[in-house]
Amino acid sequence: MIFKLVYPLLIILFFISTFINKNNLFNDINSSVDNFNIRFNKDIQTLKNEIDFLDATKKSLPFENYTVAENIIYFDIDGSGVYFKNITSHPNQFNFYNLKEAKENLNSKFNNSLLFIVYNNIRSLKNDRKVIYTDDFSQTWVKVLQKGALSFDVFQNKRSISRNNTEFALYNLYTDRAHEKEMFTIIFPEYDYFNNSQKLRALWYFDFDPNFFAKNTNRLKSILGLNAYIIDGEYKVVYSTDKKYSKTIENIQDFYVFPLEKTNYKILIEKEGVFQLIKTKEIFILTFIILLIFYINKKEKLKKELLSLKMLNKIKSELLLREPLTALYNRYFLQEEMVFPIKNCGVVLLDIDHFKNINDSFGHDKGDLVLKAVSNCIKLVSVGSADAFRWGGEEFLIIFKDTDKEKLLNKVNALQILIKDLNIIDNYRITASFGVIYTDIEDKNSFYSTVSKADKNLYTAKKTGRDKIVAF
Repeated sequence: MIFKLVYPLLIILFFISTFINKNNLFNDINSSVDNFNIRFNKDIQTLKNEIDFLDATKKSLPFENYTVAENIIYFDIDGSGVYFKNITSHPNQFNFYNLKEAKENLNSKFNNSLLFIVYNNIRSLKNDRKVIYTDDFSQTWVKVLQKGALSFDVFQNKRSISRNNTEFALYNLYTDRAHEKEMFTIIFPEYDYFNNSQKLRALWYFDFDPNFFAKNTNRLKSILGLNAYIIDGEYKVVYSTDKKYSKTIENIQDFYVFPLEKTNYKILIEKEGVFQLIKTKEIFILTFIILLIFYINKKEKLKKELLSLKMLNKIKSELLLREPLTALYNRYFLQEEMVFPIKNCGVVLLDIDHFKNINDSFGHDKGDLVLKAVSNCIKLVSVGSADAFRWGGEEFLIIFKDTDKEKLLNKVNALQILIKDLNIIDNYRITASFGVIYTDIEDKNSFYSTVSKADKNLYTAKKTGRDKIVAF
């Protein structure tokens, strides 16, 4: 009789133990992936610090001893290259950045995975006038630049923000034809600021081979005992601990999927097999009484742990999707949650007028109050089928869905009045300028194109006096 009782209890223990191990493993995966993202964020900061150091230590060199090749004027400075493209008149001196020394320093930290550093200083986008700096000089760079390489679109379409609010872009894995190397690129922008707006001035390109991810990805495997993969936005495998992997992921359902910070890259952890969850000692060393106690107590504990885990994941997800000051959506929501196409769509881009003056004259605390108040006004008019974003700084974006032009303009006019009626600062009237577009949005690319059109209308509104609505 006692054996008949013990046998089914052992079966129960087997499944309970397996479930517990799975739950513990999943907790370990979440913790390990979070640590991976923290280390990636530190790597981004290391690159940004190197850029700051290069800017602080740049030197001025005389504009002499150069070579001309068609539209390129170039220098070979101790093995580093400086290339002036489409420059009609050159200065007496130019800045020189010691990229070769920077590359050696960074490779000591990144396991020699850094292939190239390129600094692209924009003189004129319209006329393709640039000054390009490379860590090594070669005629290959001259030929590449003559063909008009180094596009800015790769940065505009893949921008992200680190935990330290460093703006960067992570470009997909590709094979560079000029150098015949497989690489991916981390890009950092530099801006000029004037008239409460920013203009792209330069881009830093850091070209890495896939071994950039080797150390941290191998650490994931050593901790979890499961293969880990890094994939780009096109599901191409950038790095894997499984040496037999294919170049693309065929079935994403075979993996636990996590975002690599707020980029379009993802971290994949292969799902565990049954035998990886079975711990023999948990089946054989427990007695009949311990089994009963274990079952009763553990059942309640597991319910609490699962509930806590669901609540924690829900809170984490909400925090990732919303900007903390205004509680409006951020760009990560657009990346992960927004569904296309959107028909009969109204896109409204608004900017608080003279916001810099508010911060300078009344302090950043007042500025934050103004941002919160304006966001509350936005929430009032966007109730229903609309999504509202803090787009950056004092700029906000509202996506009205399934509307018409008349309703859209009524909403925008109402929002303009609400903002004017705010009484945050004594004897100071808060206003905003608006750029409005009405269209159908088919996909993410057309979304960004529409926002760009709204931005042009916004620019017109500000240029012609502010506190205006420029629509369609």
